[in-house]
Amino acid sequence: MLMKKIGWFLLIILVLLCGCSGGGGQETSVSANTGFVPATPGNYDSADTAIVISKNTEEQTITFQNAEFGKRYTLHYDGATTYADKYGQPMSLQQIEEGQLVYVTFMKEWKRCNSIAVSGDAFLYREVDDFLLSDNASKMMLDGEEYSLDRNLVVLTPEGEGELMDVNAVDVLQIVGRDHVIYSICVSRGHGYLRLVNDSFFVGGWIEISPTQIYPIEEDMLLAVPEGSYPVTVSGRGCSGTETVQIVRGQEYEMDVSRWQSEAQYGELIFTVTPDTARVYIDGEVIDVSESQELEYGIHQMIVVASGYQTITKYIRVGSEMANLDIVMEPEEEESVSANETASSNTASSNSASQNTVSENSGGTVTVTVPGENGQGTGTTISPAGANTSSGGGSASGNTAAGTSGTVSGNGSSQVISPSSGYRVYIEAPVGAEVYVDGSYVGIAPISFPKGEGSYVITLRQDGYQTRSYTITPDSGNRDVNYSFSALTAIP
Repeated sequence: MLMKKIGWFLLIILVLLCGCSGGGGQETSVSANTGFVPATPGNYDSADTAIVISKNTEEQTITFQNAEFGKRYTLHYDGATTYADKYGQPMSLQQIEEGQLVYVTFMKEWKRCNSIAVSGDAFLYREVDDFLLSDNASKMMLDGEEYSLDRNLVVLTPEGEGELMDVNAVDVLQIVGRDHVIYSICVSRGHGYLRLVNDSFFVGGWIEISPTQIYPIEEDMLLAVPEGSYPVTVSGRGCSGTETVQIVRGQEYEMDVSRWQSEAQYGELIFTVTPDTARVYIDGEVIDVSESQELEYGIHQMIVVASGYQTITKYIRVGSEMANLDIVMEPEEEESVSANETASSNTASSNSASQNTVSENSGGTVTVTVPGENGQGTGTTISPAGANTSSGGGSASGNTAAGTSGTVSGNGSSQVISPSSGYRVYIEAPVGAEVYVDGSYVGIAPISFPKGEGSYVITLRQDGYQTRSYTITPDSGNRDVNYSFSALTAIP
């Protein structure tokens, strides 16, 4: 009897245990909702049009800047995040570039990026090497069209995020925007610095870095030049030489030009000019085109002016014993202002005190023929070396071909300083650094120079420190302006 009671008791306990186990399983299946959203494509509650600021592949994050208000935020991405180009075609994360304008979807609370697609109405210009900033640095000219710079403009350099003043006229850019508004500027290829050493023989001559970079040679020059490998030519006193330089971004390259000093060589030029009423200036002096002209080997500045015609401003390189130059000017448009008059009847010197300028439009053609042994034209050892080029020391430059004694120009910029204004630009820091204005040495900071219109490239150099350059555009107000730049970085 006792054993029977014990058996029933054990059976009841077993039934109760099974019931408890079943109840526990049922509670697990109806657990409370945690709000977790699986990482699968299509899960998002927010969207935005933004600029890609940076990507961190180690932490798997991307930082964006809202295109309208400039607010920044960082999102995490994962294997379920999708990427597409402006046409909706799939692409990889590596193809999403910093500076691009994109449409992004994400989970706001979890800061998870769901998808990134390149904006369909955005423009992207690559390899931009011809651009011009407005005087107040609020607009940029690209291929003859004007674009506004967004108030929250993003500037990205190879060293990281920067400012507009970090962009040099010799840099190569990638530009992104929409509806003629630029949202980001990325420096694809930056610049280094070129210094001539043992150059006293060539002072007053010319240095040609490219067809659009021709400068008069001055003492203690330090030029901002594009990074890369290319030939650089110096000429003066009938002598010239060329060296292929290797410019590294942010570093200084010294070019010894003493080995090219020798006895001067000369070439004879025969001019044919249409119309025959035109005046031709070579290196600032009017010449008689009815007679052949003997010029030293090297680069020379040529300006051709005539009433009712577009002024021609070019550089020619003399490199043979004889050559013919056929110059044909184009008529001036009716609405344009004639620029036929320069300093005086016998000079258009870029180093003179003339207040006149010539047209930026070098309308017309210059055909060069070098006679061969059989009397036929052969080769082009005397050639136009570029028009509308920039130059320092008061020479022809973009808008200015006949400058004043106070002209400072170079690296794609040009300013005519008005000494009578009395206002100055002060460079206060970094104290002790050498200061160069458009490649010309002006002194040790703190220092000042006359204030003029337009932009300047300020280069700061100090032994043992990384050289830096900035593009500044002082306001046009009747007052002095002051700049204090960050301390230079020590070279490791």
